[in-house]
Order: sequence, then structure tokens, then C-alpha cells
Amino acid sequence: MLAGWYERCGPADEVISVGEIEKPLAGPGEVLVRVHASGINPSDYKRRANVKAGMEFPRIVPHSDGAGTVAALGPGVSNYRVGDRVWMFNAQWARPMGSAAEFVSLPATLIRPLPNCVSFEEGACLGIPAMTAYHAIFRDGPVKGQTIYVPAATGRVGAYAIQFARWGGARVIASTGSRDKMDAIKALGADVVLDRNSDLSKSILEHADGRGVDRVIEIDFGHQIGFDEQIVAEGGTIVSYGAAAPGKAEITLSPRRARNMSVHFIFVYMLSDAQKQTTCDGILQAIRDKALRHRIAGTVPLMDLARAHREAESQAGTGHMVVTL
Repeated sequence: MLAGWYERCGPADEVISVGEIEKPLAGPGEVLVRVHASGINPSDYKRRANVKAGMEFPRIVPHSDGAGTVAALGPGVSNYRVGDRVWMFNAQWARPMGSAAEFVSLPATLIRPLPNCVSFEEGACLGIPAMTAYHAIFRDGPVKGQTIYVPAATGRVGAYAIQFARWGGARVIASTGSRDKMDAIKALGADVVLDRNSDLSKSILEHADGRGVDRVIEIDFGHQIGFDEQIVAEGGTIVSYGAAAPGKAEITLSPRRARNMSVHFIFVYMLSDAQKQTTCDGILQAIRDKALRHRIAGTVPLMDLARAHREAESQAGTGHMVVTL
């Protein structure tokens, strides 16, 4: 089968190969998927580029997310049929074989049905980005009536977070450093879109009736914790899903402690089975309710995998880069 891989870390053009490798078989509890689209996440290209980290496996076929059709069922799998449309997540998490290949075999717990109204390219966006956004919004329960601030509004996760929050009945305040992106953010459903280059904390508080926001969906906790402390409401929550430098953050204990501020760190790759189930069920319900738009920056064929990685690294804030097979 055709696949893309790397055997050492480094720049995409130097380390990525595309060619024929052995087709996998569906083992016990696994499903063999014929991949039609493979989504690239920041974790995929950052891991490939990280020359300081050792290779976990001699060869890595990258990408955690993707979509395709069931090609075969391993022993013990009965809840899918050959030909079923599915989307996948965590395909390459702690495994050498991800979705950048014509076929991938993975545990049945890592795939979900793909509705007919969703294309394979769109389905390849549903894994890490949509799951992170859903869990960040609904981790603590319903958000109806809350005010939620999404700073990285045009990012892969941020765009879904806006849509899930609106679907859940929350009021959404978003911000961007580019006026050119304001219309796109409004189209996603944000109630208020603010210029990040203005007096942002003052503007947020004005639009939050002076009390602050109930929830912040934060990609850059290390740099932004001081700012977030200024805008979060009594009993409010900061949800951190990003891991950008610096690796440490200083939290003000007083007076924030007296206001019952909560901080949650989430890492969607390691959600519990129950959390994965709740998250995936919620995403599928939002799709059925026609509440989601999928922002695809571009599609690139598998043979040009190195170019796809280069473009994914340069497409911040414009949507998902998807590899087609």
C-alpha cells in the first residue's frame, strides 16, 4: 500500500518519504480502515520536526486524524460493517502507524461513524481539533447562559470552540490580531469580535457586563494567565489546551483565590474512555443539528506529503490542511 513516513526527525523535505509498505491486518478488537483523508495537526508536524526528541519507533507513519471506510474487521468487532464510513482519532498516539497511508488498522474504540452529510476531508478534521474544543467547552457541564471568551478564534480548535459554545447556548466573545479575519470569526457564530490590538481587557469586561467571562478557552496559558485573571468572572474557569512556551506560569493566589477561579489543563489524547464517548457523541449530535462548519485551508495528495506538512506549518489561523488518498 502507499504510505508516507519518516525515520528521523527534521524538516519535512529532508525526512519525509512516500512509497509502498506492507498493508496492515486487523488484529483482535481492531478495524482496518481504507483511509480517504488524513488530517494534519500541529502535534504531527511539531513531532516530526523535533530533532531533540528521540524517535519512539524506527519508522513513523504520521497523523492522528483521518476518515475513510471500513475495509475489514478483526476478531471481536461486531459494531461496524465493511463499507461503513468512519472518522478516527489518536491513530498515531503511542503507535508507529498513523493515518498517512492507504490503510490503517486501529482499535475499534478509536473510530466513530461518519455521517453522510460530512465529506471525508471534513471528517479528517473531527479528531484532535473538534474533540479538544468540545471537551474544553463542556468539560464541566452545560454552558447555556454563560459568556465564553475564545482568544485563538481562527485556530483549528478555536473555530470549533466558538461553534460548540454557540450550539450550547453560550454567548461568545472572540478576539483576533487581524481585522481581515473578523468577518470569518463572526461567520462562525461569535457574538462579539474584538481587535486584540485595542484595550482588550477593558473591551471584554464591557461586553461581559463588567462581571467578567465565565470561561476562557486558552491556547497560550503561560503568557496569558495574567491577562485571563483580569477578565474571568467570580467562579469562572480558564481551560488550557495549548503547550506553547514558556513551560511555567505564575498564578496570582490573592485575590483570585477568594473569587473561586478554576484552572483546567486538558490533553485530549489521554481522555478517559467515558470522556471520549461523551465528547464524540456530542460532536456527532452537533453535526446532526447542523451546528458545525469545517474550515479546510487546503488539500494535498499523499504523494506530496512533505509539501502538505510545509503548508500546514504556515497555515496558522486559516483552517485544516488535509491529505487526500
